[in-house]
Amino acid sequence: MRIKSGGSNRSQRAQGAKGAKGADKAKGAKFAGLVENTEMDTEERARQVRSALLEELLEIAQDVEDGTTSKEEASRKFAGLVIKERFGNPEKSKGGKKMVDTIGDMVENDPNFVSRLSSQLKKLSKS
Repeated sequence: MRIKSGGSNRSQRAQGAKGAKGADKAKGAKFAGLVENTEMDTEERARQVRSALLEELLEIAQDVEDGTTSKEEASRKFAGLVIKERFGNPEKSKGGKKMVDTIGDMVENDPNFVSRLSSQLKKLSKS
């Protein structure tokens, strides 16, 4: 007994494959649009983060200028800002608070860092 291969099925499958290629082009165009939107969203989020970070930094600078925050406290706050910006909210991570305290102690006890940061913050508060 012989089994026929069915020539008409092959041509239908070939036509279906051609249709799928056209569909892939349409999907590719939609995907490209999604990628562009994602890039714009990512850039916009980055601008917002930088803006928020700058606002917080300006607040620290103003506090130093007004004398409501010491140079050492400003250094500790600055270190906290950097950690928060780079790694997210340290309060949410295990050991995050300890990391902030440890790094804060290090920068607070470095007189060279404290004086340089204080100088830059004063410049920032005047601009």
